Amino acid sequence: MTEFMDYENKKSQLVNQLKNSAGSRAFLKKKTASNLFRYMKNSAEKEGNVAVSDFDQIIKIDPKNKTLDVEGLASYENIVKATLKYGLLPTVAPELKHITIGGAIVGIGIESTSYKYGFVHDGLLEAEVLLPNGKVVLCTAQNDHADLFYSLPNSYGTLGYILRAKIKLYPAEPFVKIISERYDNLVDFMDAMLAATRDQNISFLEGLVFSVQEFYLLKTQFVSHANDVDDIYKKNIFYKLIQKKNTIYLTTEDYIFRYDPDWFWNIPETFVYSIFRAIAPKKFRNSGFYKKYIDTKNRLLSKLGINVSLTALEETLIQDWQVPWKKGPELMQFALENIDLGGKPWAIVPIQPLHSATSYPLRLNELYFNLGCYCASKRNHTDRFYNTKIMDEKCFALTGLKMLYSSTDLTRDRFEELYNGKEYREIKKKYDPEAIVDDLYNKVIAHQSS
Repeated sequence: MTEFMDYENKKSQLVNQLKNSAGSRAFLKKKTASNLFRYMKNSAEKEGNVAVSDFDQIIKIDPKNKTLDVEGLASYENIVKATLKYGLLPTVAPELKHITIGGAIVGIGIESTSYKYGFVHDGLLEAEVLLPNGKVVLCTAQNDHADLFYSLPNSYGTLGYILRAKIKLYPAEPFVKIISERYDNLVDFMDAMLAATRDQNISFLEGLVFSVQEFYLLKTQFVSHANDVDDIYKKNIFYKLIQKKNTIYLTTEDYIFRYDPDWFWNIPETFVYSIFRAIAPKKFRNSGFYKKYIDTKNRLLSKLGINVSLTALEETLIQDWQVPWKKGPELMQFALENIDLGGKPWAIVPIQPLHSATSYPLRLNELYFNLGCYCASKRNHTDRFYNTKIMDEKCFALTGLKMLYSSTDLTRDRFEELYNGKEYREIKKKYDPEAIVDDLYNKVIAHQSS
């Protein structure tokens, strides 16, 4: 119980600090890199002056009941390491090591188990939330704060910060076997993926699409032993390895974070970076290190007066869109016909939501098609955010939604229509009546014209 006592002591100190310091407000100060990618300009948000960065520890793993108690700023790198020691994993574990559990809940977290377990927040059992006024409340799906429980997903801290979460775990093996199947057309690929969602022998399911004639379906299952484990840190780049080998074995931990060593496909494939891949210690082969390096380099170059923006022919396109499964082929075809990723892949996972999230109103128990893009795209339009806008518009026209960790440009009326603004405002008024924290629209929507 020592870990719970440590958590309770930290919580008590935080609440007292906020209570005794007039005008104080909490703010997140992560020890890891941010995974928000809002590359258009957002409105200014009031900063707090009391950090909650110490809330990053594992509290308790309960192997019998398959649950994890964990502080909100704990990273998935630490969560996965800790739970795998007990042969367990979170139902949905994002593929970047430095994503935090609290961030994945109040954002929208997905992965290749989402066709079975939904979103990250579908595995949430309870949460202790620090409200904007400094009070802490416990919310579950059944208690007096159930409205807050269902409103946390997609709230991005506008209703409060998660200090502690209790989540579901499920049994895992130490290794995985990946079967990479190539298809040369969209119809066959989609049919095969849909069939795979019904296969009880599959543990993880996703797809990578390189062109209109190059589709890869990745069907992954747990195995207890593997004699020939592949290396994705020095020898291989995962998204290229699946083009070369039909059968791949990885440790389960490496599989969960398979895109992290190369930040999906954003580390340049140059001679210098090939040397970096070959000799860099494993602790530097992660997306957080790379992002910090890029940010630091860009700041230094900017101070020297060197332009560090993308070229006139590029647009950052780091986004995720979800549409009903039957409309997935139309979204995929539109993306392939209108967006040029320069040979880098699109990522696909099927998702079946299990709970109703107030501000992310997808239909329950319906299969959705998630299309992700995580790199620069080519453009031939004067609008710097043209690709983002046309993909967003297509997604919404197909009755889908997009995640809000990256830039979006919508009017307030359209945003509230899509993201259940009326009910969100009622919850916001209840838990932040003084509007101490920005509302969701001002927090996540870009305010910039073309």
